[in-house]
Amino acid sequence: MDKTITRFFAEIGMPLYNGRWSWGAENDHVIVLRVWEDEYNFQVRQVAVMDQKTLMASASAGLDERIQHLKAIWRGGVAAYAVIATAVDPAADDRSIKSYRDALFVIDSLTVDGEGTFHAHVSKVVEPIDFHIHVVDHRTAAGDGPFSIDAQLESGLSSATVREKLPHMREWLIGVARTRSPVKYAEMMRRFDLWYGTLFTSLKLLGQACVQAHEPVITALVVDKDTGRCSKGFKEVFGIVDDEAERERCYAYWTPAHQERLPAAPDDASSVAAEVVIDDDGHGLEERVACFMNVEIRQEQPAFRRVVFKAYSGRCAISGCDIPEALEAAHLHGRDWREGHNQATDGILLRRDLHTLYDRGLLDLSNEIARFSPRVAHHYARLEGAHIASRAPAYPFPLQTDLNQPNKPLEAKG
Repeated sequence: MDKTITRFFAEIGMPLYNGRWSWGAENDHVIVLRVWEDEYNFQVRQVAVMDQKTLMASASAGLDERIQHLKAIWRGGVAAYAVIATAVDPAADDRSIKSYRDALFVIDSLTVDGEGTFHAHVSKVVEPIDFHIHVVDHRTAAGDGPFSIDAQLESGLSSATVREKLPHMREWLIGVARTRSPVKYAEMMRRFDLWYGTLFTSLKLLGQACVQAHEPVITALVVDKDTGRCSKGFKEVFGIVDDEAERERCYAYWTPAHQERLPAAPDDASSVAAEVVIDDDGHGLEERVACFMNVEIRQEQPAFRRVVFKAYSGRCAISGCDIPEALEAAHLHGRDWREGHNQATDGILLRRDLHTLYDRGLLDLSNEIARFSPRVAHHYARLEGAHIASRAPAYPFPLQTDLNQPNKPLEAKG
């Protein structure tokens, strides 16, 4: 059809926040979602609006916006609708729209099934000419129970400033490096809601941080779609002529062998608590611990978080992520903070999404090997079979718990 879906949303008074990545629109108490035809079940009149594969995907502005829309619909009392689009290739991970139906399907409620997929239940179809009349009286019913998407999966990217997005960009690019393939400028712009000016600024800031940390310049992974090379600005800013060689350095640097390299424990263990430990990126570990501790946590757990963070030198034991705000101290299966199991040996430092998978039984750490459930393995293929990084051997930090209480043996989970 001649009219784009972006224009359709605008003409019904529901302009998309961003035409590149928005999956729907919200205006006052009205929400309109873009959904896919192949995920609509005409017999039971319901359509999938969020599944586990999408939810566990790398953070993006569109995903964060969809979570906010679903949360509002789940609370009830809004006028919610769906526009059904047909994908050019339904099997593609990054879909594009072939066509759409220029009508609005009325959403009555949301439910979530045993696989964690959210479904919108629709009752009738409203033509655009009747839309503004229908929204006056239509309201969705509240969902059954609490909203089941953890708050920690909300990235804030849909409304974040460029500087707030930088840690997410860095973590995403590290994941890209492990796939040993570059990404296009357009993909990064779409994923993080950037335009050309903010894209250049972001790449410059990320690259300068790498230079200061004596790392390969990770922004070498972002290339032009036609040439497959970095723009001339990469050479001008960083003085690197051979961007292909720099990409190879990135691939080699962000591998498990590098990530699991931990600093040796000092000979004088009694002095550890007082000194500032410098990690292999050149940053003060105590400074990074302070940043990590600023994340909101249970009142009973600050000491546990601190010792686990230090024991793993501030790096996720599986992915190697070293962004404090993205890390969490997880209790190993069989250990319970309520029973005083709050020593470094009771926990493991994990990236937030990996912590969630571990707690929900979708990630197994038995035999010091990461194994993912078939439900999520397609997204975490690059980490499947990864060796779990060991704790640094000597971090005798005192805790507020009873240190004479023996620990329970670790229970392996299948």
